[in-house]
Amino acid sequence: MSFTPLIAPEIKARYPDFHLISIVVRNAEIDVPDAQALNDTIAAAEQAALRDDAQRDAHLAAWAVAYEAFGTKANRTPCSAAALLKRVRKDGSLPRISPLVDAYNAVSVLYGVPIGGEDLDLYQGVPRLSVAKRAIRHDPAR
Repeated sequence: MSFTPLIAPEIKARYPDFHLISIVVRNAEIDVPDAQALNDTIAAAEQAALRDDAQRDAHLAAWAVAYEAFGTKANRTPCSAAALLKRVRKDGSLPRISPLVDAYNAVSVLYGVPIGGEDLDLYQGVPRLSVAKRAIRHDPAR
């Protein structure tokens, strides 16, 4: 089965310069030969989260605009980088999940770039990026 993500035509039309990188890794054994280097990177990301960073904040602002254009409410459903940054500022640390996830979460916080991972064995169909359909509220009083 192919796992090349599909990008909806309306996204390509709205954002012709949009790029998506998708990397599939199968049967990987995650080995951390230098755990201290990973811990140092995570600590640097946690410390950076507490400081203002114009470039990171500009990236996150651009993502908020894009999320709004995709039909979501960026304050309610922020990109993963903004959500992680908020969590670090609240809790003082990044959540520890696994070496791979911890590494891309640290990069995400450092640079304000949403990075994520999915277990493709749990997918039904092919990953697809599309514009959200706005829910229509039903008012029973009407």
